[in-house]
Amino acid sequence: MSFKFLKVSSYYRDFLTDYYEKFPEIRSKDYVHQYRHLMGQYFAWSDNYGRLLAEKGLETMEVVANATSMQKAWAVEMGFSPNLTLQEVLIKQIEVFRPEVIYFQDSITFNGRFISELRQRFPFVKLFIGNLCAPFTSAQVTAFKEFDYFTVCSSFFQQQFKRYGIDSVLIPHAFDRRILSRTLKENNFPLSPFIFTGSIFPDEGFHSIRLRVLEQLAKEKIPFSFYGNLPDNSRLGLLKRQASYLTSKTLDNIGLSLVTDKFALIRKGRNHKSLPHNLKISNSLYKIAKPPLFGIDMFKALSNAKIGFNIHGDCAGDYAANMRLYETTGVGACLLTDAKSDLYLYFEPNVEVVSYASAEECVEKVKWLLDNPVQCEAIAKAGQQRTLKEHNFENRVEVFYNELMRRNI
Repeated sequence: MSFKFLKVSSYYRDFLTDYYEKFPEIRSKDYVHQYRHLMGQYFAWSDNYGRLLAEKGLETMEVVANATSMQKAWAVEMGFSPNLTLQEVLIKQIEVFRPEVIYFQDSITFNGRFISELRQRFPFVKLFIGNLCAPFTSAQVTAFKEFDYFTVCSSFFQQQFKRYGIDSVLIPHAFDRRILSRTLKENNFPLSPFIFTGSIFPDEGFHSIRLRVLEQLAKEKIPFSFYGNLPDNSRLGLLKRQASYLTSKTLDNIGLSLVTDKFALIRKGRNHKSLPHNLKISNSLYKIAKPPLFGIDMFKALSNAKIGFNIHGDCAGDYAANMRLYETTGVGACLLTDAKSDLYLYFEPNVEVVSYASAEECVEKVKWLLDNPVQCEAIAKAGQQRTLKEHNFENRVEVFYNELMRRNI
Protein backbone atom coordinates (compact mmCIF):
# COMPACT_ATOMS: atom_id res chain seq x y z
CA MET A 1 0.00 0.00 0.00
CA SER A 2 1.35 3.44 -0.95
CA PHE A 3 0.43 6.80 0.52
CA LYS A 4 2.05 10.10 1.38
CA PHE A 5 3.68 10.55 4.77
CA LEU A 6 4.91 13.82 6.28
CA LYS A 7 6.95 14.05 9.51
CA VAL A 8 7.25 17.41 11.25
CA SER A 9 10.09 17.98 13.71
CA SER A 10 11.43 20.90 15.72
CA TYR A 11 15.11 20.82 16.59
CA TYR A 12 16.58 22.13 19.83
CA ARG A 13 17.19 25.84 19.53
CA ASP A 14 20.71 25.44 21.00
CA PHE A 15 21.56 22.85 18.37
CA LEU A 16 20.37 25.02 15.49
CA THR A 17 22.26 28.03 16.86
CA ASP A 18 25.42 25.93 17.13
CA TYR A 19 24.88 24.41 13.69
CA TYR A 20 24.47 27.72 11.86
CA GLU A 21 27.47 29.19 13.68
CA LYS A 22 29.60 26.28 12.46
CA PHE A 23 28.22 26.33 8.92
CA PRO A 24 27.12 29.93 8.18
CA GLU A 25 27.53 29.38 4.44
CA ILE A 26 24.76 26.77 4.44
CA ARG A 27 22.11 29.50 4.72
CA SER A 28 22.69 30.57 1.13
CA LYS A 29 22.28 27.07 -0.38
CA ASP A 30 19.15 25.69 -1.99
CA TYR A 31 16.59 23.73 0.01
CA VAL A 32 17.77 20.23 -0.98
CA HIS A 33 21.40 21.08 -0.21
CA GLN A 34 20.45 22.53 3.19
CA TYR A 35 18.24 19.55 4.01
CA ARG A 36 20.87 16.94 3.18
CA HIS A 37 23.56 18.78 5.10
CA LEU A 38 21.37 19.17 8.18
CA MET A 39 20.34 15.51 8.12
CA GLY A 40 24.04 14.64 7.84
CA GLN A 41 24.52 15.95 11.38
CA TYR A 42 22.49 12.96 12.67
CA PHE A 43 20.70 15.05 15.26
CA ALA A 44 17.93 13.24 17.16
CA TRP A 45 15.96 11.03 14.70
CA SER A 46 17.53 12.67 11.66
CA ASP A 47 15.74 11.52 8.47
CA ASN A 48 15.23 7.91 9.55
CA TYR A 49 11.44 7.75 9.45
CA GLY A 50 11.14 9.36 6.04
CA ARG A 51 14.00 7.38 4.52
CA LEU A 52 12.98 3.97 5.89
CA LEU A 53 9.28 4.39 5.15
CA ALA A 54 10.22 5.41 1.59
CA GLU A 55 11.97 2.04 1.27
CA LYS A 56 8.59 0.46 2.01
CA GLY A 57 6.97 2.28 -0.88
CA LEU A 58 5.58 5.39 0.82
CA GLU A 59 6.10 8.85 -0.63
CA THR A 60 7.67 10.75 2.25
CA MET A 61 8.70 14.24 3.28
CA GLU A 62 10.60 15.33 6.40
CA VAL A 63 10.27 18.89 7.67
CA VAL A 64 12.30 20.64 10.38
CA ALA A 65 9.76 23.35 11.07
CA ASN A 66 12.07 25.71 12.99
CA ALA A 67 15.12 25.51 10.68
CA THR A 68 14.46 29.04 9.46
CA SER A 69 16.81 29.41 6.49
CA MET A 70 15.93 25.96 5.16
CA GLN A 71 12.20 26.54 5.43
CA LYS A 72 12.46 29.98 3.85
CA ALA A 73 14.49 28.46 0.99
CA TRP A 74 11.67 25.98 0.32
CA ALA A 75 9.08 28.77 0.28
CA VAL A 76 11.04 30.93 -2.17
CA GLU A 77 11.82 27.99 -4.49
CA MET A 78 8.12 27.09 -4.55
CA GLY A 79 7.18 30.63 -5.51
CA PHE A 80 5.86 31.79 -2.14
CA SER A 81 6.71 34.97 -0.27
CA PRO A 82 9.92 34.90 1.78
CA ASN A 83 8.01 36.83 4.43
CA LEU A 84 5.83 33.89 5.40
CA THR A 85 6.04 32.90 9.06
CA LEU A 86 7.46 29.46 9.81
CA GLN A 87 3.97 28.18 10.62
CA GLU A 88 2.67 29.53 7.32
CA VAL A 89 5.52 27.77 5.50
CA LEU A 90 4.56 24.50 7.17
CA ILE A 91 0.94 24.95 6.12
CA LYS A 92 2.07 25.56 2.53
CA GLN A 93 4.15 22.38 2.65
CA ILE A 94 1.08 20.41 3.71
CA GLU A 95 -0.95 22.08 0.98
CA VAL A 96 1.59 21.24 -1.72
CA PHE A 97 2.61 17.75 -0.60
CA ARG A 98 -0.94 16.62 0.34
CA PRO A 99 -0.02 13.85 2.80
CA GLU A 100 -2.51 11.27 4.04
CA VAL A 101 -0.55 10.94 7.31
CA ILE A 102 1.20 13.67 9.31
CA TYR A 103 3.47 12.67 12.19
CA PHE A 104 4.31 15.51 14.57
CA GLN A 105 7.46 14.51 16.39
CA ASP A 106 7.12 17.82 18.24
CA SER A 107 3.64 17.67 19.76
CA ILE A 108 4.38 20.33 22.34
CA THR A 109 4.66 23.12 19.77
CA PHE A 110 2.02 21.65 17.43
CA ASN A 111 -1.21 20.44 19.03
CA GLY A 112 -4.74 21.43 19.99
CA ARG A 113 -6.38 24.15 17.94
CA PHE A 114 -3.65 24.02 15.28
CA ILE A 115 -4.33 20.32 14.60
CA SER A 116 -8.09 20.95 14.61
CA GLU A 117 -7.68 23.71 12.02
CA LEU A 118 -5.53 21.44 9.85
CA ARG A 119 -8.27 18.78 9.91
CA GLN A 120 -10.83 21.25 8.68
CA ARG A 121 -8.59 22.80 6.05
CA PHE A 122 -7.03 19.60 4.68
CA PRO A 123 -9.59 16.76 4.63
CA PHE A 124 -7.15 14.62 2.60
CA VAL A 125 -5.14 14.03 5.80
CA LYS A 126 -6.46 10.80 7.30
CA LEU A 127 -4.24 10.52 10.38
CA PHE A 128 -2.63 13.04 12.71
CA ILE A 129 -0.10 11.27 14.91
CA GLY A 130 1.58 12.89 17.90
CA ASN A 131 4.74 12.01 19.80
CA LEU A 132 5.73 12.59 23.41
CA CYS A 133 8.74 11.78 25.59
CA ALA A 134 8.76 14.78 27.91
CA PRO A 135 6.88 16.13 30.94
CA PHE A 136 3.38 17.39 30.34
CA THR A 137 0.65 18.87 32.50
CA SER A 138 -3.03 18.02 32.83
CA ALA A 139 -3.74 21.37 31.19
CA GLN A 140 -2.24 20.04 27.94
CA VAL A 141 -4.38 16.91 27.80
CA THR A 142 -7.29 18.50 25.91
CA ALA A 143 -4.88 19.77 23.25
CA PHE A 144 -3.29 16.32 22.94
CA LYS A 145 -6.67 14.68 22.33
CA GLU A 146 -6.83 16.34 18.91
CA PHE A 147 -4.39 13.68 17.65
CA ASP A 148 -5.60 10.26 16.50
CA TYR A 149 -2.91 8.60 18.59
CA PHE A 150 0.59 9.11 19.97
CA THR A 151 3.92 7.37 19.94
CA VAL A 152 5.72 7.40 23.30
CA CYS A 153 9.27 6.41 24.24
CA SER A 154 8.49 4.53 27.46
CA SER A 155 5.74 2.68 29.31
CA PHE A 156 5.66 5.51 31.83
CA PHE A 157 4.11 7.94 29.34
CA GLN A 158 1.88 5.22 27.92
CA GLN A 159 0.41 4.63 31.37
CA GLN A 160 -0.10 8.35 31.91
CA PHE A 161 -1.88 8.72 28.58
CA LYS A 162 -4.08 5.72 29.31
CA ARG A 163 -5.42 7.45 32.42
CA TYR A 164 -6.51 10.35 30.24
CA GLY A 165 -8.02 8.13 27.54
CA ILE A 166 -5.34 8.94 24.95
CA ASP A 167 -4.34 6.14 22.57
CA SER A 168 -0.58 5.53 22.33
CA VAL A 169 1.97 3.12 20.90
CA LEU A 170 5.26 2.37 22.63
CA ILE A 171 8.27 2.94 20.35
CA PRO A 172 11.53 3.44 22.29
CA HIS A 173 14.35 5.56 20.97
CA ALA A 174 16.99 4.01 18.71
CA PHE A 175 20.48 4.22 17.23
CA ASP A 176 21.29 5.13 13.64
CA ARG A 177 23.84 2.58 12.46
CA ARG A 178 25.05 4.92 9.71
CA ILE A 179 26.76 6.98 12.41
CA LEU A 180 29.54 4.43 12.89
CA SER A 181 31.08 5.14 9.50
CA ARG A 182 31.42 8.80 10.53
CA THR A 183 32.80 8.25 14.03
CA LEU A 184 35.40 5.77 12.78
CA LYS A 185 36.72 7.83 9.86
CA GLU A 186 36.80 11.44 11.02
CA ASN A 187 37.19 11.60 14.77
CA ASN A 188 39.54 14.13 16.32
CA PHE A 189 37.95 14.24 19.79
CA PRO A 190 40.30 13.37 22.68
CA LEU A 191 40.19 9.98 24.35
CA SER A 192 38.29 10.08 27.64
CA PRO A 193 38.00 7.49 30.42
CA PHE A 194 34.53 8.74 31.42
CA ILE A 195 32.17 11.16 29.70
CA PHE A 196 28.89 12.90 30.33
CA THR A 197 27.12 14.85 27.59
CA GLY A 198 24.11 16.63 28.97
CA SER A 199 23.01 19.48 31.18
CA ILE A 200 21.93 20.28 34.71
CA PHE A 201 18.41 21.68 34.78
CA PRO A 202 18.08 24.43 37.39
CA ASP A 203 15.21 22.86 39.30
CA GLU A 204 15.26 21.29 42.73
CA GLY A 205 15.04 17.52 42.44
CA PHE A 206 14.95 17.36 38.65
CA HIS A 207 18.64 16.53 38.31
CA SER A 208 19.62 16.29 41.96
CA ILE A 209 21.29 12.86 41.69
CA ARG A 210 22.99 13.87 38.44
CA LEU A 211 24.47 16.91 40.16
CA ARG A 212 25.58 14.92 43.24
CA VAL A 213 27.34 12.34 41.07
CA LEU A 214 29.21 14.92 39.02
CA GLU A 215 30.16 16.87 42.15
CA GLN A 216 31.45 13.69 43.80
CA LEU A 217 33.48 12.76 40.72
CA ALA A 218 35.05 16.21 40.66
CA LYS A 219 35.72 16.10 44.41
CA GLU A 220 37.49 12.73 44.18
CA LYS A 221 39.44 13.90 41.13
CA ILE A 222 38.16 11.07 38.93
CA PRO A 223 39.04 12.08 35.36
CA PHE A 224 35.98 12.75 33.23
CA SER A 225 34.81 14.92 30.37
CA PHE A 226 31.70 17.02 30.83
CA TYR A 227 30.03 18.62 27.81
CA GLY A 228 26.89 20.51 28.69
CA ASN A 229 25.16 23.51 30.17
CA LEU A 230 25.19 24.47 33.83
CA PRO A 231 22.53 26.87 35.10
CA ASP A 232 23.14 30.57 35.25
CA ASN A 233 23.33 31.11 39.00
CA SER A 234 23.38 34.88 38.74
CA ARG A 235 20.57 36.93 40.25
CA LEU A 236 19.27 37.74 36.77
CA GLY A 237 19.33 34.05 35.78
CA LEU A 238 17.28 33.14 38.84
CA LEU A 239 14.74 35.88 38.15
CA LYS A 240 14.32 34.61 34.57
CA ARG A 241 13.64 31.07 35.78
CA GLN A 242 11.19 32.28 38.37
CA ALA A 243 9.38 34.40 35.78
CA SER A 244 9.21 31.42 33.41
CA TYR A 245 7.77 29.20 36.14
CA LEU A 246 5.15 31.74 37.26
CA THR A 247 4.12 32.60 33.70
CA SER A 248 3.75 28.97 32.57
CA LYS A 249 1.83 28.05 35.72
CA THR A 250 -0.54 31.00 35.33
CA LEU A 251 -1.20 30.41 31.63
CA ASP A 252 -1.77 26.67 32.13
CA ASN A 253 -4.13 27.28 35.07
CA ILE A 254 -6.34 29.71 33.14
CA GLY A 255 -6.62 27.47 30.11
CA LEU A 256 -3.99 29.11 27.90
CA SER A 257 -1.58 26.17 27.74
CA LEU A 258 -1.34 26.67 23.97
CA VAL A 259 0.42 29.97 24.64
CA THR A 260 2.87 28.20 26.94
CA ASP A 261 3.47 25.58 24.25
CA LYS A 262 4.29 28.25 21.69
CA PHE A 263 7.12 30.00 23.55
CA ALA A 264 10.17 27.93 24.53
CA LEU A 265 11.32 30.35 27.23
CA ILE A 266 7.93 30.15 28.95
CA ARG A 267 7.59 26.40 28.32
CA LYS A 268 10.80 25.76 30.28
CA GLY A 269 8.92 26.87 33.38
CA ARG A 270 7.07 23.56 33.37
CA ASN A 271 10.33 21.83 34.33
CA HIS A 272 10.06 23.38 37.78
CA LYS A 273 7.91 21.74 40.44
CA SER A 274 8.03 24.84 42.63
CA LEU A 275 9.39 28.38 42.52
CA PRO A 276 13.04 27.96 41.43
CA HIS A 277 15.97 28.82 43.62
CA ASN A 278 19.68 28.71 42.90
CA LEU A 279 21.43 25.36 43.01
CA LYS A 280 24.65 25.04 44.98
CA ILE A 281 27.17 24.07 42.32
CA SER A 282 30.89 24.05 43.00
CA ASN A 283 33.29 26.21 41.04
CA SER A 284 35.25 23.06 40.14
CA LEU A 285 32.30 21.80 38.10
CA TYR A 286 31.95 25.11 36.28
CA LYS A 287 35.66 25.01 35.48
CA ILE A 288 35.59 21.61 33.77
CA ALA A 289 32.28 22.10 31.92
CA LYS A 290 32.75 22.44 28.16
CA PRO A 291 30.12 23.69 25.69
CA PRO A 292 27.40 21.14 24.85
CA LEU A 293 27.80 18.80 21.90
CA PHE A 294 25.10 17.88 19.41
CA GLY A 295 24.63 15.44 16.56
CA ILE A 296 27.71 13.91 14.97
CA ASP A 297 30.11 15.78 17.27
CA MET A 298 28.42 14.26 20.31
CA PHE A 299 28.69 10.79 18.79
CA LYS A 300 32.37 11.29 18.05
CA ALA A 301 33.06 12.32 21.64
CA LEU A 302 31.05 9.37 23.00
CA SER A 303 32.84 6.90 20.74
CA ASN A 304 36.22 8.03 22.10
CA ALA A 305 35.18 7.40 25.71
CA LYS A 306 35.53 4.20 27.72
CA ILE A 307 32.47 4.88 29.88
CA GLY A 308 29.38 6.95 29.08
CA PHE A 309 27.23 8.27 31.93
CA ASN A 310 23.44 8.41 31.75
CA ILE A 311 20.80 9.45 34.23
CA HIS A 312 17.12 10.11 33.62
CA GLY A 313 15.18 13.16 34.73
CA ASP A 314 12.33 12.78 37.19
CA CYS A 315 9.77 12.83 34.38
CA ALA A 316 10.81 9.31 33.30
CA GLY A 317 9.54 7.70 36.49
CA ASP A 318 10.93 4.21 37.10
CA TYR A 319 11.25 3.45 33.39
CA ALA A 320 14.17 3.52 30.96
CA ALA A 321 13.55 6.15 28.28
CA ASN A 322 16.58 8.28 27.39
CA MET A 323 18.07 8.39 23.91
CA ARG A 324 21.48 8.25 25.60
CA LEU A 325 20.91 4.55 26.36
CA TYR A 326 21.20 3.73 22.68
CA GLU A 327 23.55 6.52 21.62
CA THR A 328 26.21 5.46 24.14
CA THR A 329 26.00 1.73 23.55
CA GLY A 330 25.63 2.23 19.81
CA VAL A 331 29.03 3.89 19.42
CA GLY A 332 30.70 1.27 21.63
CA ALA A 333 31.17 3.00 25.00
CA CYS A 334 30.32 1.19 28.23
CA LEU A 335 26.99 2.58 29.46
CA LEU A 336 26.66 3.43 33.15
CA THR A 337 23.00 4.24 33.77
CA ASP A 338 20.55 4.60 36.62
CA ALA A 339 18.62 1.44 37.50
CA LYS A 340 15.06 1.30 36.17
CA SER A 341 12.37 -1.34 36.66
CA ASP A 342 12.24 -2.20 32.95
CA LEU A 343 15.91 -1.75 32.03
CA TYR A 344 16.24 -5.53 31.69
CA LEU A 345 13.85 -5.43 28.72
CA TYR A 346 16.43 -3.49 26.72
CA PHE A 347 19.78 -4.53 28.18
CA GLU A 348 21.07 -7.19 30.54
CA PRO A 349 22.42 -5.33 33.58
CA ASN A 350 26.09 -5.95 34.41
CA VAL A 351 26.51 -7.86 31.14
CA GLU A 352 25.54 -5.33 28.44
CA VAL A 353 25.34 -2.20 30.61
CA VAL A 354 26.13 -1.27 34.21
CA SER A 355 23.45 0.21 36.46
CA TYR A 356 23.44 2.00 39.79
CA ALA A 357 20.76 2.87 42.34
CA SER A 358 22.36 5.85 44.12
CA ALA A 359 24.99 8.52 43.65
CA GLU A 360 27.34 6.63 45.95
CA GLU A 361 26.94 3.38 44.03
CA CYS A 362 27.47 5.23 40.77
CA VAL A 363 30.83 6.59 41.93
CA GLU A 364 31.85 3.13 43.18
CA LYS A 365 31.04 1.56 39.82
CA VAL A 366 32.90 4.26 37.90
CA LYS A 367 35.98 3.44 39.95
CA TRP A 368 35.51 -0.30 39.42
CA LEU A 369 35.16 0.06 35.65
CA LEU A 370 38.24 2.28 35.44
CA ASP A 371 40.21 -0.24 37.51
CA ASN A 372 38.99 -3.18 35.41
CA PRO A 373 39.44 -2.15 31.75
CA VAL A 374 39.06 -5.69 30.36
CA GLN A 375 35.64 -6.17 31.95
CA CYS A 376 34.67 -2.63 30.98
CA GLU A 377 35.47 -3.27 27.33
CA ALA A 378 33.61 -6.61 27.36
CA ILE A 379 30.45 -4.92 28.67
CA ALA A 380 30.81 -2.16 26.09
CA LYS A 381 31.05 -4.66 23.23
CA ALA A 382 28.08 -6.66 24.47
CA GLY A 383 25.98 -3.49 24.80
CA GLN A 384 26.92 -2.35 21.32
CA GLN A 385 26.02 -5.71 19.78
CA ARG A 386 22.59 -5.60 21.46
CA THR A 387 21.91 -2.07 20.24
CA LEU A 388 23.06 -2.66 16.68
CA LYS A 389 20.94 -5.80 16.45
CA GLU A 390 17.75 -4.74 18.24
CA HIS A 391 17.68 -1.03 19.06
CA ASN A 392 18.12 0.36 15.57
CA PHE A 393 15.81 2.63 13.58
CA GLU A 394 14.99 -0.12 11.10
CA ASN A 395 13.29 -2.08 13.88
CA ARG A 396 11.57 0.96 15.39
CA VAL A 397 10.21 2.17 12.05
CA GLU A 398 8.92 -1.35 11.39
CA VAL A 399 6.78 -1.07 14.54
CA PHE A 400 5.54 2.35 13.39
CA TYR A 401 4.74 1.05 9.89
CA ASN A 402 2.89 -2.00 11.21
CA GLU A 403 0.73 0.27 13.35
CA LEU A 404 -0.16 2.33 10.27
CA MET A 405 -1.13 -0.84 8.42
CA ARG A 406 -3.22 -2.00 11.36
CA ARG A 407 -5.21 1.20 11.12
CA ASN A 408 -5.93 0.56 7.42
CA ILE A 409 -4.32 3.70 6.03
